Amino acid sequence: MTLPSSRPRFERQVAEQRRPPPELAFLLLVFVALGCRLWSTAPPPTIAADYDVLPNSLDALLAIASARDAEDAPREDLLVAVEAYTKALHLVAAVSSRQVSLSELSWRLARACFLLAEVERNTTGKLATLAKGGDAATRSIRERPDHVEGYYWLAVLVGRQAESSGLGFSAMKLAKEVEKLGLTAARLDPAYENGGPLRLLAMLYAKAPPWPTSIGDIDKALEYADRAVTLIDYPLNRLFRAEVLIEAEDFGEALTEIKAVLTAPKVGKWAREGERWRVHARQLLGRIADR
Repeated sequence: MTLPSSRPRFERQVAEQRRPPPELAFLLLVFVALGCRLWSTAPPPTIAADYDVLPNSLDALLAIASARDAEDAPREDLLVAVEAYTKALHLVAAVSSRQVSLSELSWRLARACFLLAEVERNTTGKLATLAKGGDAATRSIRERPDHVEGYYWLAVLVGRQAESSGLGFSAMKLAKEVEKLGLTAARLDPAYENGGPLRLLAMLYAKAPPWPTSIGDIDKALEYADRAVTLIDYPLNRLFRAEVLIEAEDFGEALTEIKAVLTAPKVGKWAREGERWRVHARQLLGRIADR
């Protein structure tokens, strides 16, 4: 079975309407993107998030998972998606002739775990879900070390674990781990998720404490934010650059980026995504006004 490639639909951020975003919170690392559907299918009837009641058919599991792993899906659907991907992985790993790559299933599970962790209210449950996702992303890297997905999602998950556990990036070791993963993802495919690896690095350098406590570096943050905007003219890339410029206290240039998002024609990627992030653009305007 050949899976369609994932084209990013996209991420999240600070004071987002439904969920607090990973990137623009202290971490501001994620704004994770979702690709277009893996398996195009109408959502099947709701089922319990119980591993044992899920079907044993790989095709059925993939259909269930892809119908429920949307970025704005409710917790119950994301629970089902995580369990369906988990069971699909076990089925595929148990046979020598594989219809689907273990690496592909692993990073899809990692992404679903991240989305589920974002709606988990219980800290213990959130950390356990992030750890499960981290294991899946690590497996994806092990299976296909030349592919970007595992590195990107592991960086996002490790960053979220750091934030959720209260450690943040004042711990040099954690910051360096995310940096290494992000740099590898950026080397393999900087355009993944509409420039996701570049955004991740920009926010890491902008939000981490500076040396000698950690690896914060506003010049590096600006370098990666500039690269993201140059590579792909995408709403979040401009908003991330504005965020970094605000950190650098370059409010005039930040205002230029924010206005670009607010006034962009509603066509192409700017139709849905531009409209979606205009709320955050206005919030950034408020931050500048408060300075």
